[in-house]
Amino acid sequence: MVVTTTPLETKAAAAAYNQSHTRLAIADMGGRLTFWQREGGGRGWTLAGTLPLEGQRVTSLCWAATQFGGLLAGGAADGSVVVWQEQPGDAGWRLAALLKEGSLGVQDLAFAPPELGPLLAVAYADGAVRFFEASEVLAAASWELQNHFRLGSAAGAATALRWRPSAPGLPPLLLVGTAAAGAQVWWYQQQLMRWQLAATLGGTQDTGGRPVADVAWAPTLGRPCDIAAVAAGPIVLLWRLCGAADALEVEQLARLQHAAAVWQVEWNMLGSWLAASTEAGDVCMWRPDLSGEWLLLNRIVGEQEAAGP
Repeated sequence: MVVTTTPLETKAAAAAYNQSHTRLAIADMGGRLTFWQREGGGRGWTLAGTLPLEGQRVTSLCWAATQFGGLLAGGAADGSVVVWQEQPGDAGWRLAALLKEGSLGVQDLAFAPPELGPLLAVAYADGAVRFFEASEVLAAASWELQNHFRLGSAAGAATALRWRPSAPGLPPLLLVGTAAAGAQVWWYQQQLMRWQLAATLGGTQDTGGRPVADVAWAPTLGRPCDIAAVAAGPIVLLWRLCGAADALEVEQLARLQHAAAVWQVEWNMLGSWLAASTEAGDVCMWRPDLSGEWLLLNRIVGEQEAAGP
Protein backbone atom coordinates (compact mmCIF):
# COMPACT_ATOMS: atom_id res chain seq x y z
CA MET A 1 0.00 0.00 0.00
CA VAL A 2 1.31 3.44 -0.94
CA VAL A 3 0.57 6.23 1.53
CA THR A 4 1.24 9.85 0.62
CA THR A 5 1.79 12.71 3.05
CA THR A 6 0.98 16.38 2.60
CA PRO A 7 3.23 18.75 4.57
CA LEU A 8 1.47 21.51 6.53
CA GLU A 9 2.92 24.69 7.96
CA THR A 10 1.37 23.97 11.37
CA LYS A 11 -0.67 21.29 13.14
CA ALA A 12 -4.11 20.38 11.83
CA ALA A 13 -7.10 20.84 14.15
CA ALA A 14 -9.69 19.25 11.82
CA ALA A 15 -9.81 17.65 8.39
CA ALA A 16 -12.53 16.29 6.09
CA TYR A 17 -12.78 14.72 2.63
CA ASN A 18 -15.59 15.49 0.26
CA GLN A 19 -17.99 12.76 -0.88
CA SER A 20 -15.78 11.56 -3.74
CA HIS A 21 -12.54 11.82 -1.71
CA THR A 22 -11.05 14.10 -4.38
CA ARG A 23 -10.97 17.21 -2.20
CA LEU A 24 -9.67 17.75 1.31
CA ALA A 25 -10.32 20.64 3.71
CA ILE A 26 -8.00 21.24 6.68
CA ALA A 27 -8.42 23.73 9.52
CA ASP A 28 -5.03 24.29 11.11
CA MET A 29 -3.90 25.61 14.46
CA GLY A 30 -2.48 28.70 12.78
CA GLY A 31 -5.95 30.04 11.98
CA ARG A 32 -6.18 29.01 8.32
CA LEU A 33 -8.56 26.87 6.31
CA THR A 34 -6.84 25.19 3.35
CA PHE A 35 -8.40 23.34 0.43
CA TRP A 36 -6.52 20.55 -1.31
CA GLN A 37 -7.29 18.89 -4.65
CA ARG A 38 -6.30 15.36 -5.60
CA GLU A 39 -4.05 15.36 -8.65
CA GLY A 40 -5.11 13.62 -11.84
CA GLY A 41 -2.93 10.56 -11.16
CA GLY A 42 -4.71 9.96 -7.88
CA ARG A 43 -1.97 9.97 -5.21
CA GLY A 44 -0.66 13.52 -4.99
CA TRP A 45 -2.43 16.60 -3.58
CA THR A 46 -2.13 20.24 -4.58
CA LEU A 47 -3.11 23.31 -2.59
CA ALA A 48 -6.24 24.76 -4.23
CA GLY A 49 -7.05 27.66 -1.91
CA THR A 50 -6.85 29.20 1.56
CA LEU A 51 -9.13 31.20 3.82
CA PRO A 52 -8.47 32.91 7.15
CA LEU A 53 -10.58 31.55 10.00
CA GLU A 54 -11.06 35.06 11.42
CA GLY A 55 -10.35 34.01 14.99
CA GLN A 56 -12.63 30.95 14.91
CA ARG A 57 -11.03 27.91 16.57
CA VAL A 58 -12.53 25.28 14.27
CA THR A 59 -12.40 21.75 15.67
CA SER A 60 -14.59 19.84 13.20
CA LEU A 61 -15.38 19.99 9.48
CA CYS A 62 -17.83 18.33 7.08
CA TRP A 63 -18.74 18.61 3.40
CA ALA A 64 -22.24 18.68 1.97
CA ALA A 65 -23.18 16.35 -0.87
CA THR A 66 -21.94 17.36 -4.31
CA GLN A 67 -25.52 18.16 -5.38
CA PHE A 68 -25.17 21.43 -3.45
CA GLY A 69 -21.88 22.43 -5.08
CA GLY A 70 -18.87 23.29 -2.94
CA LEU A 71 -20.34 23.61 0.55
CA LEU A 72 -18.35 23.11 3.75
CA ALA A 73 -19.33 23.53 7.42
CA GLY A 74 -17.13 23.89 10.47
CA GLY A 75 -17.79 23.75 14.18
CA ALA A 76 -15.90 25.97 16.62
CA ALA A 77 -14.93 25.70 20.27
CA ASP A 78 -17.10 28.71 21.20
CA GLY A 79 -20.28 27.08 19.85
CA SER A 80 -20.25 28.82 16.48
CA VAL A 81 -21.06 27.03 13.22
CA VAL A 82 -19.44 28.42 10.08
CA VAL A 83 -20.58 27.64 6.53
CA TRP A 84 -18.33 28.33 3.54
CA GLN A 85 -19.33 28.18 -0.11
CA GLU A 86 -17.29 27.84 -3.26
CA GLN A 87 -17.94 30.59 -5.78
CA PRO A 88 -18.21 30.06 -9.53
CA GLY A 89 -15.12 30.12 -11.71
CA ASP A 90 -11.85 31.01 -10.01
CA ALA A 91 -13.40 33.29 -7.39
CA GLY A 92 -12.51 30.90 -4.58
CA TRP A 93 -14.40 30.38 -1.35
CA ARG A 94 -16.45 32.79 0.74
CA LEU A 95 -18.06 32.85 4.17
CA ALA A 96 -21.73 31.97 3.59
CA ALA A 97 -23.10 31.95 7.16
CA LEU A 98 -22.06 32.25 10.79
CA LEU A 99 -24.54 30.57 13.14
CA LYS A 100 -24.37 30.91 16.91
CA GLU A 101 -26.95 29.03 18.97
CA GLY A 102 -24.90 27.10 21.53
CA SER A 103 -23.01 28.51 24.48
CA LEU A 104 -20.62 25.52 24.66
CA GLY A 105 -18.39 24.06 21.98
CA VAL A 106 -19.38 22.16 18.86
CA GLN A 107 -18.31 18.51 19.19
CA ASP A 108 -19.28 17.23 15.75
CA LEU A 109 -21.44 18.10 12.75
CA ALA A 110 -22.75 16.32 9.65
CA PHE A 111 -24.82 17.22 6.61
CA ALA A 112 -27.96 15.13 6.07
CA PRO A 113 -28.41 12.83 3.06
CA PRO A 114 -29.06 15.03 0.00
CA GLU A 115 -32.68 13.84 -0.24
CA LEU A 116 -33.39 15.93 2.87
CA GLY A 117 -31.98 19.10 1.34
CA PRO A 118 -29.22 21.38 2.73
CA LEU A 119 -29.74 20.29 6.35
CA LEU A 120 -26.92 20.31 8.91
CA ALA A 121 -26.95 18.48 12.27
CA VAL A 122 -24.66 19.82 14.99
CA ALA A 123 -23.69 18.14 18.28
CA TYR A 124 -22.86 20.43 21.22
CA ALA A 125 -21.06 20.02 24.51
CA ASP A 126 -24.22 21.16 26.35
CA GLY A 127 -26.00 17.96 25.28
CA ALA A 128 -28.05 19.55 22.51
CA VAL A 129 -28.30 18.51 18.86
CA ARG A 130 -29.40 21.38 16.63
CA PHE A 131 -30.42 21.38 12.99
CA PHE A 132 -29.76 24.22 10.58
CA GLU A 133 -31.36 24.44 7.15
CA ALA A 134 -30.97 26.75 4.17
CA SER A 135 -34.01 27.57 2.08
CA GLU A 136 -31.59 28.90 -0.54
CA VAL A 137 -28.01 27.62 -0.46
CA LEU A 138 -26.69 30.75 -2.17
CA ALA A 139 -28.32 33.11 0.34
CA ALA A 140 -26.46 33.43 3.63
CA ALA A 141 -29.50 34.86 5.43
CA SER A 142 -31.52 31.75 4.56
CA TRP A 143 -29.56 29.54 7.00
CA GLU A 144 -31.59 29.24 10.19
CA LEU A 145 -32.28 26.96 13.15
CA GLN A 146 -34.87 24.44 11.98
CA ASN A 147 -35.19 22.02 14.94
CA HIS A 148 -33.39 20.63 17.97
CA PHE A 149 -33.47 18.02 20.69
CA ARG A 150 -31.56 17.57 23.92
CA LEU A 151 -30.04 14.42 25.38
CA GLY A 152 -31.02 13.39 28.89
CA SER A 153 -29.04 14.97 31.73
CA ALA A 154 -27.30 11.67 32.48
CA ALA A 155 -25.91 11.51 28.93
CA GLY A 156 -23.76 14.64 29.18
CA ALA A 157 -22.36 16.13 25.99
CA ALA A 158 -23.31 15.04 22.50
CA THR A 159 -19.90 13.93 21.25
CA ALA A 160 -20.43 12.51 17.76
CA LEU A 161 -23.18 12.04 15.20
CA ARG A 162 -23.90 10.40 11.84
CA TRP A 163 -26.98 10.30 9.60
CA ARG A 164 -28.29 6.97 8.40
CA PRO A 165 -28.32 6.86 4.59
CA SER A 166 -31.79 7.56 3.23
CA ALA A 167 -34.03 4.63 2.29
CA PRO A 168 -37.58 4.54 0.87
CA GLY A 169 -40.22 4.34 3.57
CA LEU A 170 -37.85 5.11 6.45
CA PRO A 171 -37.86 8.38 8.43
CA PRO A 172 -34.56 10.23 9.00
CA LEU A 173 -32.40 8.47 11.59
CA LEU A 174 -29.48 9.97 13.51
CA LEU A 175 -26.86 8.08 15.51
CA VAL A 176 -25.52 10.22 18.37
CA GLY A 177 -22.60 9.48 20.68
CA THR A 178 -22.71 10.76 24.25
CA ALA A 179 -20.16 11.55 26.94
CA ALA A 180 -21.65 9.33 29.65
CA ALA A 181 -24.40 7.08 28.28
CA GLY A 182 -23.11 5.21 25.24
CA ALA A 183 -24.84 6.05 21.95
CA GLN A 184 -28.43 6.82 21.04
CA VAL A 185 -30.54 6.50 17.89
CA TRP A 186 -33.05 9.30 17.22
CA TRP A 187 -35.73 9.42 14.52
CA TYR A 188 -37.74 12.26 13.06
CA GLN A 189 -41.51 11.95 13.50
CA GLN A 190 -42.94 13.93 10.62
CA GLN A 191 -46.47 14.20 12.02
CA LEU A 192 -45.24 15.88 15.20
CA MET A 193 -42.29 17.62 13.51
CA ARG A 194 -40.00 16.54 16.32
CA TRP A 195 -37.16 14.13 17.03
CA GLN A 196 -37.81 11.09 19.21
CA LEU A 197 -35.43 8.70 20.97
CA ALA A 198 -35.64 5.32 19.22
CA ALA A 199 -32.99 3.24 21.03
CA THR A 200 -30.01 3.38 23.37
CA LEU A 201 -26.88 1.49 22.38
CA GLY A 202 -25.17 0.42 25.56
CA GLY A 203 -24.25 2.50 28.56
CA THR A 204 -21.41 3.04 31.02
CA GLN A 205 -21.09 -0.70 31.58
CA ASP A 206 -20.37 -1.18 27.88
CA THR A 207 -18.10 1.83 27.33
CA GLY A 208 -16.28 1.60 30.66
CA GLY A 209 -17.48 5.10 31.51
CA ARG A 210 -15.54 6.61 28.60
CA PRO A 211 -17.10 9.16 26.24
CA VAL A 212 -17.98 8.05 22.75
CA ALA A 213 -15.35 9.32 20.30
CA ASP A 214 -17.03 8.37 17.03
CA VAL A 215 -20.00 6.54 15.53
CA ALA A 216 -20.71 5.15 12.07
CA TRP A 217 -23.56 3.44 10.20
CA ALA A 218 -22.63 0.53 7.95
CA PRO A 219 -23.93 0.83 4.37
CA THR A 220 -27.14 -1.20 4.16
CA LEU A 221 -26.97 -2.64 0.62
CA GLY A 222 -30.12 -4.68 1.03
CA ARG A 223 -29.43 -6.00 4.54
CA PRO A 224 -32.58 -6.64 6.58
CA CYS A 225 -31.00 -4.91 9.61
CA ASP A 226 -28.64 -1.99 10.20
CA ILE A 227 -25.22 -2.26 11.81
CA ALA A 228 -23.76 0.63 13.80
CA ALA A 229 -20.24 1.07 15.19
CA VAL A 230 -19.64 2.97 18.42
CA ALA A 231 -16.08 3.81 19.54
CA ALA A 232 -15.32 4.60 23.20
CA GLY A 233 -11.84 4.37 24.66
CA PRO A 234 -10.03 1.32 23.23
CA ILE A 235 -13.35 -0.45 22.51
CA VAL A 236 -15.48 -0.46 19.36
CA LEU A 237 -18.96 -1.90 19.88
CA LEU A 238 -20.95 -3.20 16.93
CA TRP A 239 -24.74 -3.19 17.19
CA ARG A 240 -27.47 -4.71 15.03
CA LEU A 241 -30.69 -2.69 14.75
CA CYS A 242 -33.84 -4.25 13.30
CA GLY A 243 -37.44 -3.18 12.92
CA ALA A 244 -39.37 0.05 12.49
CA ALA A 245 -37.98 3.33 13.83
CA ASP A 246 -40.58 3.48 16.61
CA ALA A 247 -39.92 -0.14 17.68
CA LEU A 248 -36.21 -0.80 17.11
CA GLU A 249 -34.75 -4.05 18.39
CA VAL A 250 -31.09 -3.75 19.41
CA GLU A 251 -28.48 -6.49 19.77
CA GLN A 252 -24.75 -6.22 20.45
CA LEU A 253 -22.86 -8.05 17.69
CA ALA A 254 -19.22 -7.68 18.72
CA ARG A 255 -16.79 -5.97 21.05
CA LEU A 256 -13.55 -5.06 19.28
CA GLN A 257 -10.59 -4.45 21.59
CA HIS A 258 -7.71 -2.15 20.63
CA ALA A 259 -4.37 -1.39 22.25
CA ALA A 260 -5.06 2.36 22.36
CA ALA A 261 -8.06 4.68 22.40
CA VAL A 262 -9.96 4.74 19.12
CA TRP A 263 -10.45 8.17 17.58
CA GLN A 264 -12.42 7.40 14.43
CA VAL A 265 -14.29 4.54 12.76
CA GLU A 266 -15.22 4.19 9.09
CA TRP A 267 -16.88 1.49 6.97
CA ASN A 268 -15.99 0.56 3.41
CA MET A 269 -18.61 0.99 0.68
CA LEU A 270 -19.93 -2.56 1.12
CA GLY A 271 -20.07 -2.48 4.91
CA SER A 272 -17.85 -5.57 4.99
CA TRP A 273 -14.72 -3.93 6.48
CA LEU A 274 -14.43 -1.57 9.44
CA ALA A 275 -11.39 0.67 9.88
CA ALA A 276 -10.55 2.06 13.34
CA SER A 277 -7.84 4.70 13.77
CA THR A 278 -6.27 4.99 17.22
CA GLU A 279 -4.29 7.55 19.17
CA ALA A 280 -1.23 5.30 18.74
CA GLY A 281 -1.18 6.31 15.08
CA ASP A 282 -2.31 3.02 13.57
CA VAL A 283 -5.41 1.88 11.68
CA CYS A 284 -6.94 -1.49 12.53
CA MET A 285 -8.90 -3.28 9.80
CA TRP A 286 -11.69 -5.60 10.97
CA ARG A 287 -13.85 -8.05 9.04
CA PRO A 288 -16.21 -10.91 9.99
CA ASP A 289 -15.41 -14.50 9.03
CA LEU A 290 -17.96 -16.94 7.62
CA SER A 291 -19.30 -17.66 11.11
CA GLY A 292 -19.85 -13.95 11.83
CA GLU A 293 -16.92 -13.52 14.24
CA TRP A 294 -15.12 -10.21 13.74
CA LEU A 295 -11.35 -10.57 13.26
CA LEU A 296 -8.48 -8.10 13.12
CA LEU A 297 -7.08 -8.93 9.67
CA ASN A 298 -4.75 -6.01 9.02
CA ARG A 299 -3.04 -3.17 10.83
CA ILE A 300 -1.58 -0.10 9.16
CA VAL A 301 1.18 1.42 11.27
CA GLY A 302 1.76 5.16 11.35
CA GLU A 303 5.12 6.70 10.53
CA GLN A 304 6.08 7.56 14.10
CA GLU A 305 5.29 4.07 15.41
CA ALA A 306 7.12 2.45 12.49
CA ALA A 307 10.21 4.57 13.18
CA GLY A 308 10.30 3.52 16.83
CA PRO A 309 11.74 5.46 19.76
